[in-house]
Amino acid sequence: MTVPSYTEDLTDITLADETSGWTESSDTAWDDQGPPAYNDQDYAYIQGNASVTADTTKTGVGTLMKDYGSTFTIPTDGAMLIWLNFYNPNALASYANGGLRAMIGSSDSVFWSWDVGGSDYGSYPYGGWQNFAVNDTVSPDDTVGSYAGGSHQFVGGGCNVVTGIGKGESFQVDAIRVGRCSSIFEYGETADYATIAGFAAQNDNTSNRWGLIQAVPGGYLWKGRMQLGSASNAVDFRDSNVLVFIQDTPKVTANFNTIEILNASSNVEMTGFQFICLDPSNTASKGRWITTNDATVVLDTCSFVDMSTFVFDSNTTVTDCVFRRCGEVTQAGADFDNCIFDKSTAAIALVVDDPDNIDNCSFISDGTGHAIELDTACAGNSYTLTDFFVSGYAASDGSTGNEVILNSSGGTVTLNIDGGSGVSAISIKGGNVTLVANYSFTVTGLESGTEVTIVTSGTSTVLHHTESASTSDGDGKYQITYSHGGGATVDVLIHHIDYKPDISNIYGLTLPGNNSSAKVKQFADENYENPT
Repeated sequence: MTVPSYTEDLTDITLADETSGWTESSDTAWDDQGPPAYNDQDYAYIQGNASVTADTTKTGVGTLMKDYGSTFTIPTDGAMLIWLNFYNPNALASYANGGLRAMIGSSDSVFWSWDVGGSDYGSYPYGGWQNFAVNDTVSPDDTVGSYAGGSHQFVGGGCNVVTGIGKGESFQVDAIRVGRCSSIFEYGETADYATIAGFAAQNDNTSNRWGLIQAVPGGYLWKGRMQLGSASNAVDFRDSNVLVFIQDTPKVTANFNTIEILNASSNVEMTGFQFICLDPSNTASKGRWITTNDATVVLDTCSFVDMSTFVFDSNTTVTDCVFRRCGEVTQAGADFDNCIFDKSTAAIALVVDDPDNIDNCSFISDGTGHAIELDTACAGNSYTLTDFFVSGYAASDGSTGNEVILNSSGGTVTLNIDGGSGVSAISIKGGNVTLVANYSFTVTGLESGTEVTIVTSGTSTVLHHTESASTSDGDGKYQITYSHGGGATVDVLIHHIDYKPDISNIYGLTLPGNNSSAKVKQFADENYENPT
């Protein structure tokens, strides 16, 4: 491939490096500050060379609006992005009272306005530039004039001042852009893979300041669509130990914050990533994952906290990952190993089409919802759930909505339960699921070539026989494994011609309803003579 490319899909409405076309609202309730439209090229800007500023010497609402000169629209699930700053946070109204506002309209007297910030929101009361996102399909907090929406020409920001500032231009507006708000990652090569830091370096360049993925103390602040690959170009993305904060964006659509995998030739490897929704109480757009094209995706030791839905695909491997208070996860053929689904906020924690690919996973209920749903692909088939652990779910079959398994396949499904919490802990809604206990009992510490026979205790009924142990136990010896349904009492008979007979046997062992093991020691038979 080639060096990574980091681009976006934003249209510049204004970079606020000029005062031409700027005004305050002509509506008397929105022009309590002024005079408007200073151009500050000294220090009051975040992008480019300047910002547009205004005095705030009075109490009340003041605005700075820009005439784009033609109309524009906001794409589906996109937004208008606007940089706003207020130098005296203690003089600013709260978020609930519209301390900072974003406006879109057809003129300076006909527009919609959304409350986006205030003295108690985001980086305030400590202050600083913030980039806000607004989608025009979200109901505005205020309307001025009779605005139909759709095509827009005027954009801007407003402030609600509770204490007038005697000097200086306390209110500033900088770059305003419109688009799907995509952080687009393409290409990447050996020793120069696409990374989060690589995109942030472009984002944070003062000539750009897109407000999509920006470096913050301890990690990165992200909003919009993280697009890994494109329809025309694959990405080779490999990154590790990254903390990503999902920005609170209450005035956008649900799909605004999305991680999307594009191009089947892409390779995405995330190791030790943490994605954390900054305000889980705000359900507007908590962040979701969609795999549009079945690229190679490897997620290792990642955690996803307070996010929305995930849809994977068959070339996805998810290992040692945690989904904590997230929405529904759709397997779609992906492989899950040693993952934790902790208190899913959805009715289903994991929609499953291939239970054979769900190994060593734990599901913890918050008192509502199912651990897994068997979809239509499972009907009529038999699978094995290996080391399947559950906690907090309904104790018996029923229709409470908190059973472990929901069978929506439309047919009968057989599940061999190999380890984990065991058959007795698995409740079912929807019926037609046959649970078969399938536990493993492993005998370790054997010498090479040892013969092992397991019989029903006190009888000669053979349950298992290994003629010659040859599988390493990882500790310099060998092992055998017996699969069982739990509860049986057995004798384990161990024989090797070079070792004392019977001394290593195990008698009257009751096999538990889970995976278990026993380590034995064999003693050389000093009386045995093997003439050659």
